[in-house]
Amino acid sequence: MPTIAVIDGVRIMIHLNDHLPPHLHAVFAGSEAQVSIATGEVLHGSLPRAKTRAVQEWLAANREQVAYMWAEIRAKRNPGGFSE
Repeated sequence: MPTIAVIDGVRIMIHLNDHLPPHLHAVFAGSEAQVSIATGEVLHGSLPRAKTRAVQEWLAANREQVAYMWAEIRAKRNPGGFSE
């Protein structure tokens, strides 16, 4: 599962063979939320409120790039952001 960013300590990941709708996985301290790329809405799971807000603000500022990365990762044309 490629990590595409780390926002305020929250790992932002996209699964290679994930399901629709386009979404990202945000993981922080044992909590995980699936967040819609199109709307920023939390689809499943949860994060602390401040972390959710940070992810949503980052996503709003980078939505086009994240949507592109989601499509590229799913098509196996891009392995994702960076490795730790």
